[in-house]
Amino acid sequence: MDLSTFDGLLLDGLEFCRKVYDLFDRVQAETDGLAKLRLHTTKREKRPIEELLPIASYVQARYRAGRRIKVRWFSGSQPYDAVLWSSGGLVEHRMAPRKLFVEVTTSVHQNEYLARLLLHQKGGSFGVKGISRDKKTGDIDSKPHVHTPDELTADLAGQIIERLRAKSTKGYSARTVLIVYCVPNGIIQDPEWNGAIERVMRAQLHLTFQEVFVIEPVMSHSATLYGNPKRPRRSSATK
Repeated sequence: MDLSTFDGLLLDGLEFCRKVYDLFDRVQAETDGLAKLRLHTTKREKRPIEELLPIASYVQARYRAGRRIKVRWFSGSQPYDAVLWSSGGLVEHRMAPRKLFVEVTTSVHQNEYLARLLLHQKGGSFGVKGISRDKKTGDIDSKPHVHTPDELTADLAGQIIERLRAKSTKGYSARTVLIVYCVPNGIIQDPEWNGAIERVMRAQLHLTFQEVFVIEPVMSHSATLYGNPKRPRRSSATK
């Protein structure tokens, strides 16, 4: 199984999710599978983590009685990652859009790739803020970093806001759902997650997206923001 299982094919949303999870499980079960997923060795490992799994999370959050969803994912360089087609009573009564474009972006610290590399090489690190790479030798050094009580919340909110601002300048269609895949700087519990989402909402960003769906998969957090330029509102923030 590879990316051709998805690329350009119109799939029922739940079938799409099953195929995504099957691909992830298959890669993980291969020789050096964990290393491949950690290091994003090829597109076969990188795309499931950074695109397919986030899209699957969104589809599962929206697929329901009255709204059946079909997914067509593309691996090319078009200005979106997938197209969703919805049908059912909610669409007929204009409570859900018939067609949506989907774009996925990753909210992550710039040193996160070094932490993944060190995890592969030495079994762990002290986190992204205490890590650096010697420009001459290429060696990675990891030192302990003590977080203040509010630091994880502030960092996560800042990373999400940076991604939203960057994507808001790209001129996406108003029918686009932006999925923000979050890689926090540490384990995010409910108070940190909810605090970060509240800060993003208070930032008063000028969003033109149909919807912004934010996910953090390790602790199964998610939140939904809408692209109202004056008052973005949250419809869910769950663990």
